Amino acid sequence: MESNNKIQKVFGLDLPNHVDNFFFEFGGVQIEHVDNTQLLKYANQFSIKKLIVHENFKQNEETVVKLLEQKQIDSLIIYSLHPYWLPNILKRLETFSQTCEIHVIVGGYGIDSGPNIKVHNIEVHEHTLSHSFVLLLSELLQKKRQQTVPFIMQTVFKDNFRSQIGRYLKTSKLWPYFYKISQDHTSDFLLQKRNDILKQFQQQYGSGQYLSSLKAFGNGLPNFKLYEQVFCELVLETSNTGSWHFTEKTFRPIALGIPIIHLGHKPMYDRFLSYGYKLYDNGFYNKWHKKDDLSEKLPYLENFLQHIIENKNAKIEMSKNAEHNYKIFWNERKNCYYKDIENIFQIIFGENKLTNKIYNRLDF
Repeated sequence: MESNNKIQKVFGLDLPNHVDNFFFEFGGVQIEHVDNTQLLKYANQFSIKKLIVHENFKQNEETVVKLLEQKQIDSLIIYSLHPYWLPNILKRLETFSQTCEIHVIVGGYGIDSGPNIKVHNIEVHEHTLSHSFVLLLSELLQKKRQQTVPFIMQTVFKDNFRSQIGRYLKTSKLWPYFYKISQDHTSDFLLQKRNDILKQFQQQYGSGQYLSSLKAFGNGLPNFKLYEQVFCELVLETSNTGSWHFTEKTFRPIALGIPIIHLGHKPMYDRFLSYGYKLYDNGFYNKWHKKDDLSEKLPYLENFLQHIIENKNAKIEMSKNAEHNYKIFWNERKNCYYKDIENIFQIIFGENKLTNKIYNRLDF
């Protein structure tokens, strides 16, 4: 960690613009961008004090490892929006963590980094969705909601976990209580649809901040006519084993004030509650998390949904929780992101982070 105001050059290896913006806007870090050839040239002249790489790091892995072997990098910072690719590379980098300070800033959890690599978790999707324009859209939705359908399940069934849940519910007696949407769309189809819609908006309404807010939904743009009618959304996240992260699938309904049933695994459930969010429970979640075999616990889900349909108090409590989660999301959690980032930059850059620079300059 830096403890003085001496400015040290920070190199970024083939970084995309959004990573450069992250370090500059939040930390005031001015990055000198280099490719493999330039990095090796500099390393022949002096030790690289700080090097930032992105999750596309795989294509530059051998260059970085070579410099680590030569002890030419003092501090390596890995920035990744996704946790899935990290365990393998971190296992390799652990060898060098005795001689090089290694930090990982990652939008996710469940990463076995070893004892010497410092992992810093950030909630990127929660933060980007807490845009003022999304808040305004959510207030419009709340005025128009007249729930006529109990449940909605919006997901791409491209893994066994989501596919098995989808097949079970479609053949159950509960399927008539679900809002009917196409269950066959691919991620590529949804991305193209989103891009087409945003292009139309840009042509009609110009390039305002609203575009950034809508891009925060990823492939899952909200269908407000749908949300006006449904009571509750079943959330099936991208990954439910190993490395995982919360995406717009979790935070979209929360940001819009929609009750949810969250079907993630126990670590996801515990993390979600630790943020101050609430989930209605009649004993379902303990059963859901206790069993490993998905086929054995799907009847618990069916019984839970049936309970919600039949029990008026259950729906009342779920609505109260949705209101509570809505307030936590908009009034508390969005500020936690900035504090988390500040703490991360304090650890990595010390007094050279942006807030310290501005604070010290404002002496007149």
